[in-house]
Amino acid sequence: MDSHLDKLKERLAEIEQLLNDDQVVREATEAVAAAQNAAEAARRDLHYSEEEARAQQEKLKQNQDSLYGGKVRNPKELQDLQLEADVLSRHLHDTEDKELGLMEALEAQQTGAQKAQENLEAVLAQRAVEQRTLGSEQAELEAEGQRLSAERETAASGISEDALQLYESLRKSKKGLAIAKVNSKTCTACGAELSSSLAEASRSPSTLARCDSCKRILYSG
Repeated sequence: MDSHLDKLKERLAEIEQLLNDDQVVREATEAVAAAQNAAEAARRDLHYSEEEARAQQEKLKQNQDSLYGGKVRNPKELQDLQLEADVLSRHLHDTEDKELGLMEALEAQQTGAQKAQENLEAVLAQRAVEQRTLGSEQAELEAEGQRLSAERETAASGISEDALQLYESLRKSKKGLAIAKVNSKTCTACGAELSSSLAEASRSPSTLARCDSCKRILYSG
C-alpha cells in the first residue's frame, strides 16, 4: 500500500506541475504579440511612405502647373522647372516602388500575425483538453489515495509499535522500500544470498527477519 501511495503521490506531483506549466501558452501568446507588433510597424512604414508619395505628387502638380500654366515664359525658368519635374518624377517613382514593397511586407506580416493567432487558439484548445484530462486523472488518484490511506491506517493498527517504528525508519533510510521479497533464498532488494535459516525465518508470521546485507525486512510471500 505504501509503495502504491508513493507512486500516487509522485504522479499527483507530476500532474500538479503539468497543470501549472503554461510555457507553451506563454510562448504562443508572445509570438502573437511579436507578430502583431511587426505588422503594426509595417503598417506605420507604409503610412509614412504613402504620405511621402502624396507630398511628392503635390509638388509635382505644382511644378506642372507652373511649367504648363503659361505664366512662366522665361526660357531659363522653364528649363529649371523641367529639371525639377524630372527630379520629382524620379523621386515619386522610387517612392511608389518602395510603397509597393512595403505593401507586400505588410501583407506578409499580417499573414504571420494571423497564423500566430491561429496557433495560439490551437494551443489554448489543446491546453484545455489536457487540463480536463489531467484534472480527471487527478481526481481519480486523489480518491484512490484516500481509500488506500484508510486501508493503510486499518492495517497499521494491527502491527506492534516497535515493528511499525522499524518499518517507518527503514522506509526513510531505504528510499521508501522497507520490505524485500525473498526469491530462491535471495533478497530481491539488494541481491544478497540468504542463509537457509534466514530464508526460513522470512516465512514466519511472528518473526521480523532482516537481510544481513541491506537490513530490510524480509518477506517470502
